[in-house]
Amino acid sequence: MTEAPQAAAPPSPIAGLGVVAIIVAAIVGWAILGSAIVDELSLFGGFLMLWHYANMEQLDIKRLPAALLGAVVGLVLAWQVVYLTQLYGSTGTIIGLLVMVVGIYLQVINILPLLFNASAMLFLTVAAAPLVQLKVNFINLGISTVVGGLFFAGFIEAVKWVATKFLAPAATTAQ
Repeated sequence: MTEAPQAAAPPSPIAGLGVVAIIVAAIVGWAILGSAIVDELSLFGGFLMLWHYANMEQLDIKRLPAALLGAVVGLVLAWQVVYLTQLYGSTGTIIGLLVMVVGIYLQVINILPLLFNASAMLFLTVAAAPLVQLKVNFINLGISTVVGGLFFAGFIEAVKWVATKFLAPAATTAQ
């Protein structure tokens, strides 16, 4: 029997404050930048991508393309139901739901994981909620998701670079 990998130790209280300060800076930065690009209602796409990227992709830059592509696929799967319903009424709804089910099936059987993945299912779940479908501009939501994802990934990579550039030599000197 194999044992589960050990979870990383939580940061010290002081380091935790530093992490929270960095997170607050990123959130404020995205709120300012995102508000200049998309409407406030769609701004949550970038934050949802941050949550997915941090919690499901462990902030691994190599996993960002699949996270972003999956998010766009999930948004398209949710949008097409609304679009087809507007075009064809209840028949369009049925066709749209069938397309959505095919997308879910492709994720379940792990076909095209670059497109049909956990990110796709997260964004499909959120964007398919009736309140979201009735209120959100899907183009703005897509822009918010992709630009927000790139913003947060860039921010995180910059923080990692600064940490390795300045904190690693300081730790070596302290020894």
